[in-house]
Amino acid sequence: MTTPTVADLAAIPLFASLAREELEATAQLFTVRSYPKNAIVATEGDRLDLFNILLSGKVQFFWHDESGYQVKLGIDGPGGHYADVTLDGEPILMSVIALEDLRVASIPMAALKALLLRHPQVALGLLMDVVARLRRLVERTKTFTMEDVYGRVVKLLLAAAVKTGDIRVTERLTHAEIGKRVGATREMVGRVMRDLVRGGYIEVTRGRVSIVRTPPKRW
Repeated sequence: MTTPTVADLAAIPLFASLAREELEATAQLFTVRSYPKNAIVATEGDRLDLFNILLSGKVQFFWHDESGYQVKLGIDGPGGHYADVTLDGEPILMSVIALEDLRVASIPMAALKALLLRHPQVALGLLMDVVARLRRLVERTKTFTMEDVYGRVVKLLLAAAVKTGDIRVTERLTHAEIGKRVGATREMVGRVMRDLVRGGYIEVTRGRVSIVRTPPKRW
């Protein structure tokens, strides 16, 4: 396995405060690992001994039950990381899948802790990033618990839509995919989508949702 380059680490916000000499020394603590698209790179419940920073590619965080039902929790890209919640030796709380081919810089947990002690500014940056992640997760959990399925589906469609002319169009989304993102069954999503089509709020063509007019709020 190879070590990351100084340029690799310099592009990561976590290490932005380090001088070149410090980056060169830090790079020697990491090894670069590659994973193909769709690889499960971490599984909920595992005790990981490596802290992993994304150099390229994207990952999806998710929860799943024994029947295979999934709730998707968010996407992270270059500069992001996973396994931060295992720094104290506890099991990881969510699974992680590669959405694209990945290059990951990995460092043993013990070496990471020593690095954070040597560079308090890096430790502070990691702390603030973990806090931001926690806030996003709490907001998403609040959405699941406080809003009905209609509200969650509409919010997802509005967030996923990109303006094209006078309308907003989403990426291709199946009912099952929407259900995984909002924590609902495919059947429940289907009912909401049919209501939105009948109300003249959306049109669906080959899996792409066109938002003709903004659906009314029910949350």
